[in-house]
Amino acid sequence: MQDIPSNTGVDLATHRLESFARRLPSRRVWISAGLITGLLVVLTLLLKGDGSSAPAPEIVASTRHSAAAVHVPPFITPPGSPDILLAVMAVVLVGAVLGIGVFFFWLHSLPERLVHKSTKVHFDIVAVLALLSLFTHVHLFWVAALLLALVQIPDFSMTHVSRILNRITISLERIADSQTSKGDPSISGNIRNHSNNERKSC
Repeated sequence: MQDIPSNTGVDLATHRLESFARRLPSRRVWISAGLITGLLVVLTLLLKGDGSSAPAPEIVASTRHSAAAVHVPPFITPPGSPDILLAVMAVVLVGAVLGIGVFFFWLHSLPERLVHKSTKVHFDIVAVLALLSLFTHVHLFWVAALLLALVQIPDFSMTHVSRILNRITISLERIADSQTSKGDPSISGNIRNHSNNERKSC
């Protein structure tokens, strides 16, 4: 039979492109970045003032007061010119508010991310405590959620409990069998009948 040529080069390139696409941020991040960039462009155009149809005010030469300083700091603008410091501080303020907000929500979701691969009950308890702390502003709930996320809670599911009860039953049967070998058959018969009835009911 003829060997079919493999497309290892194409498969490798496709695999690399897919892995690169997985490392890129999600669409929400790109949309948020685009909206922030657009907001900054609009803010810059509004502060610059070139797009208006109103004529620029005339700068009137005024005589300097005798008590005025000869050197003026560079952030003080002459009348009629745009205030660059105001535009810079507006950008810094928007960036700081967004950065602090992202950091706050990242820190707030820390307990949920720590317990993400644990049991469902464990995750639900931590998530409810984190939501309570978010909406009530009681930080004790967040601390409790963080402590619970760091502690492994044992599994109390019914399969776990039934396994423990089954091991107890087997141990009791062994005890009963050892006592029958000693000569008291009534004890082992009662325990064996009881365990068989339990298994039939389950």
